Amino acid sequence: MLQKCFGESTLSRTQVFEWHKAFSEGRKIVENLPHASRSSTSVNDDNIEKVKEIVLENLRVGIRVIAGAFNISYESIQHILVDVLGMKRVAARLVPKDLNFLQKRTSSRGRKRDACQRS
Repeated sequence: MLQKCFGESTLSRTQVFEWHKAFSEGRKIVENLPHASRSSTSVNDDNIEKVKEIVLENLRVGIRVIAGAFNISYESIQHILVDVLGMKRVAARLVPKDLNFLQKRTSSRGRKRDACQRS
């Protein structure tokens, strides 16, 4: 009956039993409780800027090369490139998925050149 009403967003039977048990034992808060997980220390603003600079210098640079240069894991560099900077690899070259920092940088240069040529 719940699945008809809520569809895919319905909790599983096991999850319902776990929530019922937690509230029966006196839990009052609906939000997730804090848990012991490692915080990401390698994906920070400094490392993001360093990776951005390397990519702007050479769009053909590899993820392993960047990871080795900064002593950061391959997965962290991949996360920075794909999720934070919004880039993907096409034909051995890192290119932006959408209009991002790289396109904004090159398009603003193009507008300045066009304005100078028209004058």
